[in-house]
Amino acid sequence: MTHRQRCLGIGLLFALGALPACSRSPEAAPAPSAVAESTAVAGSPIAAASAAPAEAQAPGATKRKIIRQAELTLEVGAPGSAQTAIERLAEAHGGYVVSAARDTDSGSQIDERVTVAVRVPQTELTSTIAEVKRLGRGTGSERITSDDVTDEYVDLAARITSQRSLEQQYLEILKRAATVKDAMDVQKELANVRTEIERMQGRQQLLEKESAFSTLTVHLTTAVPRVAVTTTTFGGSVQHAWSDARSLSIDLITGAIRLIGVLLPVFFLLLLPSVLSLWAFVRLIRWLGARKARRLLAA
Repeated sequence: MTHRQRCLGIGLLFALGALPACSRSPEAAPAPSAVAESTAVAGSPIAAASAAPAEAQAPGATKRKIIRQAELTLEVGAPGSAQTAIERLAEAHGGYVVSAARDTDSGSQIDERVTVAVRVPQTELTSTIAEVKRLGRGTGSERITSDDVTDEYVDLAARITSQRSLEQQYLEILKRAATVKDAMDVQKELANVRTEIERMQGRQQLLEKESAFSTLTVHLTTAVPRVAVTTTTFGGSVQHAWSDARSLSIDLITGAIRLIGVLLPVFFLLLLPSVLSLWAFVRLIRWLGARKARRLLAA
């Protein structure tokens, strides 16, 4: 069934509900004030339209909903101990730990990097950041972001009010349904309205939760010791030069020994057999030449 057909069916239900009222006697007709009161109770479109703007036009009555997130990097002596301290600080300020990750160097078993994320009440975010900074030395990486979702929250409240008014209208229509088919159609539309209300309420609750608590992510790294700057004297320069020359001589001698160790097997396995074979071939040629010359002289 299309949307147009459903609207026509609902309109027919309104007409069916109005016919019995028209067939009553004039004495039984309700007073205009009573009609207006029942219309307001039933949640008419006029009442819903007037109620929704009234809700939307009063944003000042709603506390501002701002989602804040902070992130900073610290250099500390022991990232593991600093992580424990941050978790205790979050709990002391009424917050809790969201996640924690630690990367450890398997060679030295020293903590290298630790990332801990906590959530604290929005009013405690600034003081919590100040106390966390005292645990180590900042590296210049600090970021705080804010997202104002007040307009979305107010819009959701107005839409929920409108959908609840529509729900009341469908309930009134359902009471006057003449056939089972009409009742099923109204119940289907009623289910869609209630699903939309639950969806918007879930989003509204999420905005309330996100704006009530702020997320603080801290990256902890092992503090690198600062290298002291020393002055170099002439004697120290000569000593370093002699040390470099000696190291170079040792490297040259070592390289020569290694080269000889590589060339000797090549000489004995390839060059020496080749030289001996060439010498034997030359001797054979000379012997054959001398033999041929002796035969020619004898002839």
